Amino acid sequence: MALGAYVFLGLRSRHPLLDPRLFGLRGFGAGTLAILVQFMAVFGFFFVGLQFLQLILGYSPLHSAVALIPVAAVVLPTSVVTPRLAKRLGVKAVMPTGLLFLAGGMFWLTRLHADSGYLPFLGALVLAGAGIGLTSATGTSSIVDSLGPDSQGVASAMNDTAREVGSAIGIALMGSVFSSHYRSALPDDLSRLPAQAAQTVHHSAAGGLEVAAHLGAQGPALAAAVRDAFMSGFTSAMEVIAAILLVAAIACAAIAPRPGRKAAAAAAAAAAVPQPHRSAEPEVTTRQQTTALGRDTDVLNASTADRP
Repeated sequence: MALGAYVFLGLRSRHPLLDPRLFGLRGFGAGTLAILVQFMAVFGFFFVGLQFLQLILGYSPLHSAVALIPVAAVVLPTSVVTPRLAKRLGVKAVMPTGLLFLAGGMFWLTRLHADSGYLPFLGALVLAGAGIGLTSATGTSSIVDSLGPDSQGVASAMNDTAREVGSAIGIALMGSVFSSHYRSALPDDLSRLPAQAAQTVHHSAAGGLEVAAHLGAQGPALAAAVRDAFMSGFTSAMEVIAAILLVAAIACAAIAPRPGRKAAAAAAAAAAVPQPHRSAEPEVTTRQQTTALGRDTDVLNASTADRP
């Protein structure tokens, strides 16, 4: 409702903060969608993936952070070659391909189970890193290239806003999907536990494993059940974001501009954005200002000379 109200008011405003008509530009709309969905996937994955490394693989927080370094190791070289690929193949081909790679990495993670080691997880990181490198560069360039030089501030702000909004939505969405499926996958016999212990297990997988560690003979069975429930939530979250990425890739392939249409896109952007109102009064040139200043100086000197 709030978004609809903003669009309604933006279309009626003479100088809106962000003109909704800009999203009708192919490059602007496709680039914003790609950046938004990419950051949804990346930050949602970080939120859930770090828990996988710590709770399932038993890594420490530092070890978990180091285990994610391969993503950056793949993103950096991929981002370097992406402009050449985009120049040769076009953004319309490269951007959806990046989203498909990222979707493939998320789908790869759905094949993991509680006994999976780090190597299958690493394979998903490599594929996702390639997708991030392809999508980030092409998405940002699409937003920037779709607007003229006078509107680059709007393009930069939209790029940053898409990243921030996508990050927040990704954490909220994947966290909610993970939590709901984790709770639904827990065994029904938690009622045998003390009320506080059962509530702790139900609240989080980390709490469940902590309870299992102090449960004695029943601990290993509860720990296995918590890990299985965690993987159920993890798999569901990865499936949801992989599906969203797939839909976004199809949408970007449909709406992204074809190669060689940058000039046309800039012209369309200039027509879409209302121009600032200019006064009908003629502008005073620098030469006229200098002449007027000289006259004032002469008058001042004459009046000074007449004084006793």
